[in-house]
Amino acid sequence: MRELRNVREVPQEGVRTPLTAEEEQRARSVFATEIGAQVARQGWATYPAHTPEERIRLYAVAEMIGERLGCLVEAVPQDTITMRFTVVGAGAALD
Repeated sequence: MRELRNVREVPQEGVRTPLTAEEEQRARSVFATEIGAQVARQGWATYPAHTPEERIRLYAVAEMIGERLGCLVEAVPQDTITMRFTVVGAGAALD
């Protein structure tokens, strides 16, 4: 019989992501760095979000970006698969 290695627990009901808490935090940090760099350059950015779980993650990422930049960053659905990040107060002048 083969020995199983590196097997993770199956997420319990009510858990919104198949990632562990550590993996989720690392993913959010990477997204915040990538998206935050574009927001810092031009005041806005877009990023795909295909599932409700991804949208929830990106709302948290907007908060992380705002903390890093020292301003309020808003994440709103642009269409069915895209989230738009905008520095609040920057408005359409940066588009």
